Amino acid sequence: MRARQVLALAALAAAAAPALADPPKPAVVVRTQPPSRLLADAREVVRQAVGPGEGDRVAKQFDESVKDLLGEKGFEGVDLNRPLAAYVVLKEKVEESVLAVVVPVTGEKEFVDFLGRLKLPAEAVKDKPGVYSLGVPGPKGSHLQFAPGGWAYLTLNDGDPTPAKDLVAPGDLLVPGPALVSASLYPDRVPPKLLAFALDELDNGAARLKNFAGGAPGAGKSVAALFEQGPKMIRRYAERARKEAAEIRVSFAFDPATGETATELAVVPRPGTALAKEFAARPAGTNRFAGLVPKDATAGLLYQAPTFAPELRDLSAASYEDSAEELKDAPIPDKLKDVLAEGLKGLARAAKAGEQDAAIALLGPDKNGKFTVVAGLSLDGPAAVEKALRAAAKDPELGKGFEFDAAKVGGVGVHKVPFARLFPDDAREVLAKAFGNDPPGYVAFAKDAAFVGFGPGGLDAVKAALEAKPGPAPVLDVTLNTARLHKLVAAFDEQAAAMVAKFLGTDDKPATPLRITVEGGAELKVKLVVNVRHLPRLFVAAAVGGVEP
Repeated sequence: MRARQVLALAALAAAAAPALADPPKPAVVVRTQPPSRLLADAREVVRQAVGPGEGDRVAKQFDESVKDLLGEKGFEGVDLNRPLAAYVVLKEKVEESVLAVVVPVTGEKEFVDFLGRLKLPAEAVKDKPGVYSLGVPGPKGSHLQFAPGGWAYLTLNDGDPTPAKDLVAPGDLLVPGPALVSASLYPDRVPPKLLAFALDELDNGAARLKNFAGGAPGAGKSVAALFEQGPKMIRRYAERARKEAAEIRVSFAFDPATGETATELAVVPRPGTALAKEFAARPAGTNRFAGLVPKDATAGLLYQAPTFAPELRDLSAASYEDSAEELKDAPIPDKLKDVLAEGLKGLARAAKAGEQDAAIALLGPDKNGKFTVVAGLSLDGPAAVEKALRAAAKDPELGKGFEFDAAKVGGVGVHKVPFARLFPDDAREVLAKAFGNDPPGYVAFAKDAAFVGFGPGGLDAVKAALEAKPGPAPVLDVTLNTARLHKLVAAFDEQAAAMVAKFLGTDDKPATPLRITVEGGAELKVKLVVNVRHLPRLFVAAAVGGVEP
């Protein structure tokens, strides 16, 4: 019996030995395409964002700055045609964690020289060929080590040179994919004590900020909700992710053919967990007002507030409640305050119920060159807002220009409201350039939503919005027709219109500068798409300096 136990223990020890010899599993892994691809796509992003002419000039400036930094040898020593990687091995104490950067190199001497050009001195370690000490500030020493296959490891904060067997092989890091850059977090590799420490520090920091900001003038419920609900939500999801998520990945991709950049967050659940079932059952995204924005709109926006977490719903509701408090001191007639207050109450109730869809569209120009705005938003209890509006219209001064039930759509009344009268005379003159003289306004209240129209086509736009059906839609979708936008801007300022034409073009077709989608299934994917050929051009042009329209 005793002999069998000894043999069994020996077998277990033998089976465990290879596992103990495996290198540490990194909690964070970063992967990139080859540096040549990164540099080329970075130049193309700038060229498309700023515009072909100015973009070429900025790209040339970038190349010159690299030359100034690295000299004539440039990137000599780095193999620009192989990918890069980095990883972090987390310890219970964050100051003991180790970061390793894995670089493809053309030769040991050449790469050491390259680091020297970066002002990162590397000194050979005695009796350890291919190992160097790095002059990097930190609580522990850092090192450079060369590995077979033309790879260099920069191990930061490892104290003593990391044994070769403890370096993660490039083949285990460099997973091919379309993304330019991706970073993966493996939650089960985060030490529990480190996670607990980080979450406790977050709670303490939020409490300090709450005490500081909560006492500031004008601080309201939303400030308290932010510092109370935010850390609570982060803690809940972080602790759940460590138990049920296999990987959390962020990636960035760029398509030079379309100008679209895509930043994606993907959460991969462990099979069989409750998280996996939730992701698999997640329905496709829909919006109550998906049909409100027509394809020929000058500009449009569809939006659905994030309602997946109760903390976010409470925070959103608190922001509306704060707005209702601020409304009390607003310089507008009390009767109108009552209308707006009821609207904000309805928005707060809708937020708590997780129903926060909204849409707005700019339509036109019509045959007279004028534009119309139409909007819809989710509202809980719109009848109370309509009641307050009818009460305000009884005021002898405010009531001028109101016409209730000017039209009917499926039993819903569309009311004419003199919105233009709310603007001062000088503002009305400016509005007239785009919306016409004394543009009419209309409102309608369905059972779960409110609709507003302003401009010469306001009535038809509200009627069409009432008849539009809910449908599939991204969480956020911004559309734009640059030809029509150019005409709108030209109505106000010809010079500004020239800038729009130069940087955005004048294509008479819909484009999507910005989109956010959420998709369930085997994993949860949240994707942000930004087209650098559209609105970002103006911001980038201003940021780089020296770019004139």
